Amino acid sequence: MKIGVLTGFLMSALLAAQTPDEHVARARNAAGDTYQNLFNFLCTAPGARGGAPRAGAPPGGAVPGAAAPRGGGRGPATPERSTWYTEPVKVFDNLYFVGQSEYSAWAVTTSDGIILIDTLFDYSVEEEVANGLTKLGLDPAT
Repeated sequence: MKIGVLTGFLMSALLAAQTPDEHVARARNAAGDTYQNLFNFLCTAPGARGGAPRAGAPPGGAVPGAAAPRGGGRGPATPERSTWYTEPVKVFDNLYFVGQSEYSAWAVTTSDGIILIDTLFDYSVEEEVANGLTKLGLDPAT
């Protein structure tokens, strides 16, 4: 519910703004302290193509708050849970949000089972999707 309300508020606030700077300022205000990850993901300019770090990124491209890389130093780092975890919520009727603070994942219940839309990253599927569905009283096996 909070995500839907925030999205609606963001859209109405952004539509009322006139310049790009006003859009960003209104989005920053709407995000507050609770949705900083979402604001940073949606409202910052992307870095140059070719793997160059974004402006203000730490040297070496390290992700602030990220744990050590998985697999003995190979592969992407697993971010700290506090930077991505969000409680699951029933949005309405048969639509459920089981996503992260930056990325959305949705579950739609049907008579034939649950349809998942965007199942997130490997490090968060168990916590966000499987456990989220269980918290909402749904069976992830369906």
